Amino acid sequence: MSYKLSRRKFGQLALAGTVVSGLSYLTNRALAETPSLNIVGIGSTPIITTDQTTIPEVNTTELDSTAPDNVSTDIKPVGLVLQSLITGKAQVLADKSTPLLEPNEIVSGFTSLSDGTLVVAITPITTSRRQATPTRITFLGTPVKTLIVSGLKQNQQLGSLLGTNDGRLIGLVGKKNGTPPIRLVDIDLQTGEISSISKVKFPNDERVSNLAECPDGKLYTSLVGLNGDTTLVQLDSNQKKPIRLGQLKVNGQAWNNGLQSLVCSATGQLLAFGAMRYETPNAVYSVDKNSGNMTRLQDFDTTQITRARG
Repeated sequence: MSYKLSRRKFGQLALAGTVVSGLSYLTNRALAETPSLNIVGIGSTPIITTDQTTIPEVNTTELDSTAPDNVSTDIKPVGLVLQSLITGKAQVLADKSTPLLEPNEIVSGFTSLSDGTLVVAITPITTSRRQATPTRITFLGTPVKTLIVSGLKQNQQLGSLLGTNDGRLIGLVGKKNGTPPIRLVDIDLQTGEISSISKVKFPNDERVSNLAECPDGKLYTSLVGLNGDTTLVQLDSNQKKPIRLGQLKVNGQAWNNGLQSLVCSATGQLLAFGAMRYETPNAVYSVDKNSGNMTRLQDFDTTQITRARG
């Protein structure tokens, strides 16, 4: 399976359904004091296609109530929504003939490469007897490029993508339900083939999710217990086990729901993204690497985030 969009098609994007909200310029004082915070989020939205109306970019979530009467009610195609945390602009990436995301698929990973290219891992979640489409990684450049991921077992999922400082693409592989065993892998940018790259052994009684690399080359991830308690850890190739740094908490309350994303800014500030259990929306938090204390910076109603580069 391969998706190719010309520059013209890439600009002719169809918008419909309820697009998750964009955000205005960051006026929150705590966020304003965090330098070099250039964050982009990704989500998904149903697409209503029409031969006459295409909207390449939007700055608001409200749909035009004067939409033409000939708009189709078929909303099976799904579009990927990119949002800028700083400008608030949202852009739907879709093509009427070849959707980037099918209704029975999820975005299991999202990152930016060192050259600024955004990359998503797309994983099938179908439970029917029909054979699912293969897991793939899609490079959101011009044109869009898609690679089928090879080296995964049928019950495995590739997620928590990370574009490293030295230009590689790595990720975490585990069972599709998120349970161990988990391994750290390298993804070949030309073929999509995965290979194990670390001898670090993750615990079998905790889920592992999210990868972040800071400018100093230190690699971080999070361990999640049965009750959602989340611990920040550092990965060191010289250590067989993750180095536990501290349990994540907000205002003294233990974080209880894992994280959607973990990102390191250009200045070395670690940022967590998610929401406490039964709370919405997701938000961006700064993280003290030593204590695990999290400070809420800004709500961001999207699914996953990464740092925009290039």
